[in-house]
Amino acid sequence: MPEAPSTEREDAQARGAAPARDRAFDVARGIAILAIVVGHVLRGLAAADLVPRTSPVVLEVDDGFYAWHLTIFAVLLGVFLRPGVDKHGPRAYLRSRVALFAYLYAVWTVLFGITRRFTDVAAQAAEEGVDAVEPEVVAGRWDGFVGDRLHALLVADGPLWWLGFLVLVTVAGALVRPWSSRARAVLSSVVVAVGSLLVWGWTGPWVFMEGLALLAFVWFGLLAGRERVAALTRSAHARWVALVGVGAGAAALWLTDPMPPTSWMGPRTLWALAWGVPTSIALCLGVFALSGSIGRCAVGRPLAFLGERSLEIFLAHIVLTDMARKLLTVADVTDLTVHMVVGSVAGVLGPLGLWWLGRRLHAPWLFQLPTRA
Repeated sequence: MPEAPSTEREDAQARGAAPARDRAFDVARGIAILAIVVGHVLRGLAAADLVPRTSPVVLEVDDGFYAWHLTIFAVLLGVFLRPGVDKHGPRAYLRSRVALFAYLYAVWTVLFGITRRFTDVAAQAAEEGVDAVEPEVVAGRWDGFVGDRLHALLVADGPLWWLGFLVLVTVAGALVRPWSSRARAVLSSVVVAVGSLLVWGWTGPWVFMEGLALLAFVWFGLLAGRERVAALTRSAHARWVALVGVGAGAAALWLTDPMPPTSWMGPRTLWALAWGVPTSIALCLGVFALSGSIGRCAVGRPLAFLGERSLEIFLAHIVLTDMARKLLTVADVTDLTVHMVVGSVAGVLGPLGLWWLGRRLHAPWLFQLPTRA
């Protein structure tokens, strides 16, 4: 889940350079957003009881994704928050970013509710073999819609909790500015590290209470800065770092039961924590190192494009993967491979189609703040 429209252009302008994107960062985003989409397709199948929710394979794959994909976006959030604050100042930066995140949160909370009700009605009509559902039934589907969406704003609907997390860490980073002095860096890092360990794997019931352990990765990005993180992707030893990081992380996932930073479905134990923290760190470093090598290959271009559009994919993929699953279910398709492939393709290409259509119609309000005419 992305940190918002990329701030790399702002970073370049702040340094007096020509605006440029770092392909390795976009490749890392692209890899991570693909993992997020596939993971959510799998979770959707489990929620619909098309696969056993407690299946060891399902749980293992789910933990494997959550161990690292969000850490990539968290680090990059920190990397680009710092130059944005330095360029615009804390107040202006917070005003623009918080307004964007709050707007997207409200819009997509409403859209999630609307699309679910429409797809439920359509699925019911298909199951009953009729062209349309009785008006009373359709009207009944909308009973309590307002109250349901108001409640959804408080608890965060599905992955929209990430937007609440973005607000929280953006405010924290812009106000604390740990890079401004050594004392702030040390003191804030100790507080963040201890706090992240205490909430590692924990998910609260309300918005702003999920993903808190990822703050440690944001703080790393803030203090390391763009050049140091980019140096990892360009290093002559990047391939070895990728091999060791991804290899060690995969081995830990295979041999142990490490707890990811968030969305953990098992018991929170010291053993799971002890394995979870190094596993996430190893995989995060490994993916960043790997992205540098991939960025120099032919496959790097499409992955980088997905990374550039990761916000759009993140916001719209849940709606479109849900639609794909319901359509396949109505068509009596039970093959899980078909569900995974079709759902994943819909979750990636569908949002890109919406983004393209919005640009063509000059109505990109689904993914950015409306601008005044």
